[in-house]
Amino acid sequence: MKQYKPAEAAVIKTEAELGYPRVCAHRGFSVIAPENSMPAFGAAVAMGAEEIEFDLWPSKDGVIVSCHDQTLDRVSSGTGLITETGYADLKKLDFGSKFGEKFKDLPIVTFEEILQKFSGQVIMNIHVKPISYTEPYPEEFMEKIVALLRQYGAEKHAYFMLETDIQIRQFKAYAPDIPVCVGHLSERPYAIVDRAIEFGCEKVQLFKPYFNQEMIDKAHAHGVRCNVFWSDDPEETKKYISMGIDTILTNDYNLNSLCVKR
Repeated sequence: MKQYKPAEAAVIKTEAELGYPRVCAHRGFSVIAPENSMPAFGAAVAMGAEEIEFDLWPSKDGVIVSCHDQTLDRVSSGTGLITETGYADLKKLDFGSKFGEKFKDLPIVTFEEILQKFSGQVIMNIHVKPISYTEPYPEEFMEKIVALLRQYGAEKHAYFMLETDIQIRQFKAYAPDIPVCVGHLSERPYAIVDRAIEFGCEKVQLFKPYFNQEMIDKAHAHGVRCNVFWSDDPEETKKYISMGIDTILTNDYNLNSLCVKR
């Protein structure tokens, strides 16, 4: 397999080296372009975003693509489930018009296309969406995601955001060098920091309003960084930074990035 090498001048510090606080462009710069799209990611990176967030699903034939919903209806001209649709059929759908007519016929983007364009240029908060909340993540797709990260030399510029305990353990065991961020579970929202400590994870992604100062302080005392989903309000962003939040996820990268100084 050919190893991809990003241009040295474009490479930023690694996930372990890059400082805090950060602003993460949630689904890209998603107030100005369709979420989870190349225009949204490109706009965020061009504006100076150090981190972008996106969501991954496998198509029916195993191509890893980026979309928030498992269903196609909200963001595309299609219907049904991504996981039950072949990639050739996904490529025929319009993922832009529902955001705005000027994005008409925008195609779905693959994980590999994101890596080809942005590997090493930005930290990637990769939300691997759970196909099942009770079963392990399908091994063939987990292995493909990790292999793509390594092929494009992005494993030090990325971390996985995972929701279920079983899948956190699974990814940690398979790729222990790639950081894991523990996601929100609605049935145990206030256990998120304890779960991260138990599983040896590097981050938590707190989900407002289900967190408090005590949780942030406990996470930091155990070396766990705190993301928060989400803030599009600069005053709220400033409040979260004053509480010690490390990374703010936002849909409006430009407005909220102005609040963060290191």
